[in-house]
Amino acid sequence: MKSLIRHIALRGTSSKSVMVRIATAAVAVSIAVAIITLSVIFGFKEQITTLVSGTIADMTISNPYGERQPEQYPISDNEQLRNILNTTSNIAHTERYALRSCVARGEEGAIGVALKGVGADADLSLFAERLVEGTMPRMEEARRKEVLLSQSVAQKIGAECNGRIELLLLEGDTPRREVFKVCGIYRSALGETGAELALTDIRNVQKLNGWEPSQISGYACRLHDGETAAQSADIVNLRLMREYEGEESLVAISSRERHAVIFGWLETHDVNAVVILTIMLIVAIFNMVTALLILVLERTRMVGTLKSLGMQNGAIRRVFTYRAAQIIAVGIVVGNLLALALLLAQKYLHLIKLDEAGYFLAEVPVSLGAGWIAVVDILFAAIIVAVTHLATSIVSRIEVAEAIKYN
Repeated sequence: MKSLIRHIALRGTSSKSVMVRIATAAVAVSIAVAIITLSVIFGFKEQITTLVSGTIADMTISNPYGERQPEQYPISDNEQLRNILNTTSNIAHTERYALRSCVARGEEGAIGVALKGVGADADLSLFAERLVEGTMPRMEEARRKEVLLSQSVAQKIGAECNGRIELLLLEGDTPRREVFKVCGIYRSALGETGAELALTDIRNVQKLNGWEPSQISGYACRLHDGETAAQSADIVNLRLMREYEGEESLVAISSRERHAVIFGWLETHDVNAVVILTIMLIVAIFNMVTALLILVLERTRMVGTLKSLGMQNGAIRRVFTYRAAQIIAVGIVVGNLLALALLLAQKYLHLIKLDEAGYFLAEVPVSLGAGWIAVVDILFAAIIVAVTHLATSIVSRIEVAEAIKYN
């Protein structure tokens, strides 16, 4: 019986039928748009999460009172703290940092910056990739008063690479002045959100703050899985409460909590994706059902003949369902090829650009994964086949006598 159903389905209607072509095209376009939409959304999430992780960190551990005045609330860099972090699952890398709020002044103006001191253990690969001119701060045995500025800050204060700037430290009524050399200029990864960050040797900040070598602002942690930053922060906070014996107040904060606006903006894309996927699915279903009904009407005499020979309604419905599944399969294959061609062109040719100031990225990002693409294909195919099978119930309404004489 199954072979007979397949034979009838294959010979029942020509693939050159206009409605077959329209239905195939509708499925192809729908699946292509669905894959492209998800690829771009996943790309945004992955790349912006990477930018946040590389600029700030996935998670920081510091004194909660040091958020506004970091120079007044140092913590101790000690073995017990490091052991807690190194033995916490999901933490891939930990580095020390020290902060100082100050005003950078150049020839054309002044602007507030967050001077961040880092050590030789810091991962500065993202800053190195976005270096516009100059070099990265050198962490050598001899301390150097060098600072890396963002392009935005450098332009606003008129600073140039290898030039000098003043850092004004607000202490009492009279600001303290320190002169630093601008060793390099980088392009901020997070637009104006992270443009105020200036990098230097951690020993410079410790000296400016009047700290001992063992005093730091906190630890920056990069995780194996940045998506679980909030859960990892909760685990660290629980361990700090139970195991840490120091007197400082410490708290772990995830990047998603620190940059809630950015990640909230990313989450709005999920709603857009659901809307687009739903619309594409409805379009594909509508066209497939329309095509199927026309196929049934075109083969009314065949339906009547099969009924007169004793074939049950269920078997006849499976004939048309099988034909619909063929059309859907062809549409999905064509849609996948179309989507992959466009996405690969964007990935390697960088065809569509973005305003980096508004989107944090210079071009539309692309993320490809065989797993989620297969899930989309299977989900679309299953839903469309199920709905079209329901539509084949029209077969049961066709009367044998009327169908045989139908022209």
